[in-house]
Amino acid sequence: MHSDKISDPDPNCIHEKRYDSIAEQQRSRFNENVKIRPLRSFYIQKHSRSAFRREVRKPPGGLLIIKKGECRMEHARNQQEKPVTEPNLFSRRAFIKGCAAAVLLAGLPLDIDRLLADTGIAGGETDHLLMTWTGDPGTTRTVAWRANDPSVPGMAQYVRSDRFRNTGWKHAKNVTATIETVESEKNPIIVNRTFLAGLEPGTAYTFRVGNGREWSRSFTFTTRRIEERPFSFLVFGDSQSGHVENPEYGPWGRTVNNAFRANPDVKFMMNVGDLVEEGESRIHWEKWFEAARSVLEKIPNMAVLGNHETYTSTGTNHTVLPASFRTQIALPPNGPAPLKGQVYSFDYGNVHFSILDSQEKEEERYIPGMLRMQAEWLDRDLASTRKKWKLVFFHKTLYYNKASRANEALKAAFQPVIDRHSVDIVFNGHDHGYSRTWPIREDTFTDSPAKGTVYLVTGRSGNKSYQDLSQKVWNAFFYDPQTEPNYIVVKVDGNRLTVSAFTQSGRTIDRYTIDKARGTDQPVTLLPERATETRLVVWGNMLRAPLLKVPPAMVAGTWHVPLRPFFEFIGGTVELRPDGKIAVRYEKSVMTFAVNSAEAFVNENRTALSMPIADSKGEPMLPVVDLKTLAGFSTRYDDNMNMLFIAR
Repeated sequence: MHSDKISDPDPNCIHEKRYDSIAEQQRSRFNENVKIRPLRSFYIQKHSRSAFRREVRKPPGGLLIIKKGECRMEHARNQQEKPVTEPNLFSRRAFIKGCAAAVLLAGLPLDIDRLLADTGIAGGETDHLLMTWTGDPGTTRTVAWRANDPSVPGMAQYVRSDRFRNTGWKHAKNVTATIETVESEKNPIIVNRTFLAGLEPGTAYTFRVGNGREWSRSFTFTTRRIEERPFSFLVFGDSQSGHVENPEYGPWGRTVNNAFRANPDVKFMMNVGDLVEEGESRIHWEKWFEAARSVLEKIPNMAVLGNHETYTSTGTNHTVLPASFRTQIALPPNGPAPLKGQVYSFDYGNVHFSILDSQEKEEERYIPGMLRMQAEWLDRDLASTRKKWKLVFFHKTLYYNKASRANEALKAAFQPVIDRHSVDIVFNGHDHGYSRTWPIREDTFTDSPAKGTVYLVTGRSGNKSYQDLSQKVWNAFFYDPQTEPNYIVVKVDGNRLTVSAFTQSGRTIDRYTIDKARGTDQPVTLLPERATETRLVVWGNMLRAPLLKVPPAMVAGTWHVPLRPFFEFIGGTVELRPDGKIAVRYEKSVMTFAVNSAEAFVNENRTALSMPIADSKGEPMLPVVDLKTLAGFSTRYDDNMNMLFIAR
């Protein structure tokens, strides 16, 4: 058999595979590898010069290809094709009949039932189709799509694919959609949402959506099996455009399409927040959906809320509750009441997924106590599962790779629960870099995934990158995706879970495997040796000479840090005055200190220190307990590593 190399398959092509014999096509007609792509709308060719023209091509020795526009095919035999134009059009139904007759007369193979069913009589288009789960992935599927008229509810039809191949839509079930509407900066966003229930586990289904008169083409999905099987899913970091005024989602489109093309058997995908640059912008959502359309039509997308989903260009606060996110992406309603549709959990195979909302800064004024509320919910959620693997997703990072982006309030709220229930991996976004920590428990590095949780920052799948990323002391692996975006594939196979990271173009970045039965990982965790001299670590960065000439020191039972290198590293300026006083400018504060004095002046206001400023080899030393009052920094000493951590 001669094979064709397909270049940039056109969704308007009826068929993209050629056969040299009818028998060969008949053997393959229902094979998954045969890609049948229906026309988006059908017309009958009629010999009249008054109508616009459609091309019809027939590759030598191959199947007839009818197309609406350009359909590029590069034949292995490098044969040249000459387009033949056929003019004019009338009814779609007549076209289908005529097409069938022509094909039969020519002795060419064509699955007419499939062609009829895929198209629908009206050839209606579907906008922003999105599949998720709001119920059991084994027996349900939620399908949403954008509508134009809120007064006309949409409808979905679905049927088992084996029955569909025999009888089309004859035995299909109909489900009337509920309508969700959210205001946007121009016209409202109107969403049809249907809940397909009573499905059989491990079964393929065919469905279409429409209004009862006009229908989309057909789509397919397969429900989760009951028995435990190996499976994979995709994970994407921030896909946002990076510019409010320029909704550039081409990089996101290339990333998601390349990822799915390389991994066509994945069961679903997870977006780890900041899907769009401005969450209440209609145009940004349109471009996001448009870029990922061909993948969103095939697998569910289970999303995580990011801070940018709360952004709006109107009003004075510029952050709102994420109405557009919640309306367009239907998610399980099993989270705490004020956060339904943003906080949720679900099971797939032997994995329990818990998804949290880390946007305290943006949403706390609307939902007071949201972190405490989620911590209590997460505690109950993880306690209730008996799944072998526990994965937690939220947008902002506990172990970051950006220069100064600590989230200490999140860590205080979530990490004790994560530790208590021995979560295997926490997936985060936000920093646009890819990093993987040592296993961590109680904020301390451990030498085995059986003893701690791995925190993984997922990188970027879209256009936006940062220039201030770096490897931190807690990172076992770090990669800065400056040159191109990246994606992640997670494979779960019994007692083994493997995380593989790839560049957009397919180059391997990282591969990490946990073997739960053995309590081991690969690459093997080899912690750095304990330092003989106490190290000063600020925002995850280890300060070294020549900036740090004197290490932190314990004075009268209290840790002290060298004042000048600390403030200079965090962006302040330090001046040693002739009168022996030390003047520090940091952000909006001017602070004055003196060696052996237990008082300081902050913006000319007298402030008492816990202890006098000490001196070590000519360096003024500041008690770390006073950093909280003076500049909002918290400190922690890690005896295992002999490191003094400072962050805010």
